[in-house]
Amino acid sequence: MKTKLKRITDATISELLENEIILPSNYFQCFDKHAKTIDLNIDSDSFEKELSELILDEFNEINSYVNEAVKTIDTVAGVTLEAQEAIKENNTLVLKNLYTQIKDLQTELKEITENIYQDHLTKVHNKKWLYHKYLTRDTTFREDNIIILVDVSDYEYIADTYNSLISNNLLVFISKYLKNKLGEENLNFNISRYLTSKFIISTNSEDISHLETIMSTISNVLYNTTLKSNSGVMIKPTFDYAMKKVKKDQSFHETLDSLLKDIEEIRRN
Repeated sequence: MKTKLKRITDATISELLENEIILPSNYFQCFDKHAKTIDLNIDSDSFEKELSELILDEFNEINSYVNEAVKTIDTVAGVTLEAQEAIKENNTLVLKNLYTQIKDLQTELKEITENIYQDHLTKVHNKKWLYHKYLTRDTTFREDNIIILVDVSDYEYIADTYNSLISNNLLVFISKYLKNKLGEENLNFNISRYLTSKFIISTNSEDISHLETIMSTISNVLYNTTLKSNSGVMIKPTFDYAMKKVKKDQSFHETLDSLLKDIEEIRRN
């Protein structure tokens, strides 16, 4: 259910992205249209039951994160008070023990953050990270960057023809390959899984021609690579991409819409 809803949501957002205003009625009509393409009846009793269970699971997951965060915050508050007293009394032994506790708390906070901002499948950043950490509240860019949109175009075909396990493994392979190869170039970059089969790479590099060469090389290598699943299915880990230079305060959604159109143009030619 959750996987299907994500696919429908991604398809709906992609279609409506270029609209300046999206009314609830427009979103519902578009959502319903894409739901029908994967045989999901959103008016059925079974859908309502599964949706209720999904919402409950999501609530429990969020509640778990909140409880862990509150527990850690309470511990931090206690450690802070102890540290203040130790500093006043110049108690170096207590401060040394508190330092160890602080390091442990840092690890706990890092794990909580990773759970919130990491994509569970590919282990790259997720959409939450993009909106909460990378973009401003107005969904504009915080700094000048180069943005690359990577679209694994065969994902849905592979999922429908074979199964989601194979298509998901394809996403994992491509995301890992991109991270490794871009890392080898010593680039300062971030990669996020924005939609089901789409990744956004951001880098503060100013040399777009060099990035184009890197991405073209990666694309060509993967085009000539064949993966074989445990069940014997042979697939090619190919993707399409487009990139643009963006300025601070430029609209993210307008940029994304432009990149999507560039990819569509590439596929037509």
